[in-house]
Amino acid sequence: MSLYRGEKVLDGADFFTDSLPFYFNRVEETFDLQMHSHRFVEIVLVDEGEGFHFIDEEVVRVTKNDVFLLPAGTRHVFRPGHAGSRHPLIVYNCLFEPSKLLACLEHLPGFHELSRSRPYLFEGTRASSPGWLHLREGGSPWSIWFRAAYREFTERKPGYLLQLYSRFIELAVMLERHLERLQSNSAAEPENRFMEEVLRRIDKDYAMQLSAQSFAAATHLSERHFRRLFQQYAGCTFHEYVRNKRMERSRELLASTRLSVIEIMRSVGYADKKHFLSLFKQSTGVSPTEYRRQASLDRPLEHK
Repeated sequence: MSLYRGEKVLDGADFFTDSLPFYFNRVEETFDLQMHSHRFVEIVLVDEGEGFHFIDEEVVRVTKNDVFLLPAGTRHVFRPGHAGSRHPLIVYNCLFEPSKLLACLEHLPGFHELSRSRPYLFEGTRASSPGWLHLREGGSPWSIWFRAAYREFTERKPGYLLQLYSRFIELAVMLERHLERLQSNSAAEPENRFMEEVLRRIDKDYAMQLSAQSFAAATHLSERHFRRLFQQYAGCTFHEYVRNKRMERSRELLASTRLSVIEIMRSVGYADKKHFLSLFKQSTGVSPTEYRRQASLDRPLEHK
């Protein structure tokens, strides 16, 4: 059956209110939802599993941490890789009305400097925006952003509205810096290949004792120069990248296993429980025990 049969156009009235021009959810993608478009901007983070994203006439294979930014009018649908998989395709969705958000944010000092990200986030339609965007190297910063914004949206504690608007400012800056790196990367291809290998090594050996000094020595660079290259490429310091990778793996283990906090702490490379607990709370806003409890409440998941 064609994906386009029975195609829906989703309207913002189904999701937004006057005070909340944005909406967040976390869902398990199935074969039930038809190809659809919407009259608002959607940003999607693949949180678990793998599958396919049908976008207009293209098919994109997706895995964990892929990020998509879809302007209004984009036809799309996600499909899991296999029916009945033990590893379902789960995504976070952020929907927002670009014109209302722009009216609130455009008078902030420095907002006009976001020349790369504004067309993607606030132009709103396929006709006026540069088109849909796929960030394959989304990684930890985007995952942290989605989890924190989703928590604010669902818990709605005092001050949550201010927090959500501040999150959108953070999002615009993250995207601006990411696009700036992409633009400058074409002029530094050899260095980029080198840094890709460094990131692959960290992603594989994050639980080991890793240091910028040892990487720099192995590549005959000064530590200062290595750190500068790393931050330009990864968008964060060497220390932050290792810490974020360890926190990401900790969250995965808390949500998917019955390992104790101590066992998880050691498996990701930490020996000091107090230090681990402090880092985890800084990363997620909650303790490991509370994170595991919240993760257990996420299932069964709602459907779009």
